[in-house]
Amino acid sequence: MSKKLSQEELKESIARAKTEIRQCENYIKQQTKKNSKLERSLRTRRLIQRGAILESMIREPDTLTNEQIKKMLKTAFLSAQETVREMADAFRAENAAAANANSGENEPPGTN
Repeated sequence: MSKKLSQEELKESIARAKTEIRQCENYIKQQTKKNSKLERSLRTRRLIQRGAILESMIREPDTLTNEQIKKMLKTAFLSAQETVREMADAFRAENAAAANANSGENEPPGTN
């Protein structure tokens, strides 16, 4: 059987619950901020790596402007647009298949 709470006890219980809600909301904000920072960091790393790959494919890239590099890439991609699109689709399919294969390795036996 539940005991009856006084009005004062109910008010205290409500105040504790509200405090807990504020703490949880702050925790969610902190975790969201951390996730956003991590995503930015991963994007920055990816951009730097891909920029390095691009520079490794161009002779004397430091003698060219960003606009010249952009024109070169545009021309290269437009002239081989279908091939590049097909390659990207094939790579995405490979990555998805690998991800599916890896996720199956982490499952306990007999769950497939």
